Amino acid sequence: MSEAGSDGAGVPGRRPSTTRASIVDVALDLFTRRGYDHTHIDQIAEAAHISRRTLFRYFPGKAAIAWGEFDIQIESMRRQLAEIPATTPLRDALADALVAFNSFPDSETEVHRRRMSLLLSVDELRAHSTLMYSDWCAAIAEFVADRLGAPADELEPAAMAHAALGIALASYRLWVAEPDADQDRLHELLRRGTRILA
Repeated sequence: MSEAGSDGAGVPGRRPSTTRASIVDVALDLFTRRGYDHTHIDQIAEAAHISRRTLFRYFPGKAAIAWGEFDIQIESMRRQLAEIPATTPLRDALADALVAFNSFPDSETEVHRRRMSLLLSVDELRAHSTLMYSDWCAAIAEFVADRLGAPADELEPAAMAHAALGIALASYRLWVAEPDADQDRLHELLRRGTRILA
């Protein structure tokens, strides 16, 4: 388990400091070894060396832990979209945004693969994805709407946002199914997928 921000780790009498990332690392390890359905909140809290109450200060539930810091990543994507030059064609801008959003350190490739395998296959997590992906789609739709000079809830921005989500999910299904696929392969799939966009 990585102990991001672990000031005091290894100091006798002091617990490693807790971060959202450290809880996610512990949980993903348990989900992989025991299965998502057979891993309980109390087990995650115990493995993270925190109380159940403390865990709930970081995440509202088990499904949210599996998603990690998705909310923070969406805000980062909004900032990245805002910085794309207006001269960049819309399809290229969306391809760049998908690649940037789905980039991670090479050292985290297997962790990311495990997370996406869970998110794509566990019923509870797929149900929870409705909430998570609505915020993601909203960010894309707002960007497209701004480019088109149209409200975000009109057909074109909303449809393009959902198409981009479909491209991302289809790319991940293929990527997860290829055990040796690296991050470059994922980005290749994402860029190929965006060719269907206008």
